Amino acid sequence: MELHLVLAFDVSASVNDVEFDLQRRGTAMALRSPDVMAAINQAPGGVAIAIVQWSSVIRQALGLDWVVLQTEADAAAFADLVEAMPRRIPGGGTMIHSGLEYAARLLEAGPGFARRYVIDLSGNGRADDLDKMLEMRDRLASRGVVINALAIEELNNDLTSYFHQYLVAGPGAFVVTADEFEDFHTAMQIKLLREISGPSFSGGPQWQEMGRLARD
Repeated sequence: MELHLVLAFDVSASVNDVEFDLQRRGTAMALRSPDVMAAINQAPGGVAIAIVQWSSVIRQALGLDWVVLQTEADAAAFADLVEAMPRRIPGGGTMIHSGLEYAARLLEAGPGFARRYVIDLSGNGRADDLDKMLEMRDRLASRGVVINALAIEELNNDLTSYFHQYLVAGPGAFVVTADEFEDFHTAMQIKLLREISGPSFSGGPQWQEMGRLARD
């Protein structure tokens, strides 16, 4: 399979229900775009995607479990699931390291093996604990996981530069910017295209060690 991809949605207190809906609907719109559908159709062996929702240390939830996408019909069906996905966490802090840890555990349980392993974190704020985020980022990168980010700049705090400096990691890692939540669907489409079709490879991490890496 070409790719295992975990989409990590920010559901912290700074994200209201309208803004969560824009993330959800924006992702569904991106999956339905002809370019993304074509990229999925052309990916050798397809791609597997799951969604997590993150906020505080003890507030992490599975949004949608793993789905393997190989055709345009698969992508359209998954888009419907994304659009109907409820918000599972009412709010909380911005503990990005906990979101990464939860996503890492989900990667460990992915379907089979893939050529690339990617965590794609979207958010509108800086981490409440920078040191722990840096530690988790480095642990994941050392196992060959690529971390990309979607920065939602509604707070005008130059989150894009912050994510570039402190969050993204791995071969070809990148940040895509959405100026507002209303721009989320365009940013997500760009990001999915790069992640599904991108030439860089994260290698084959030793997934049997993933549970330990998140706790060490």
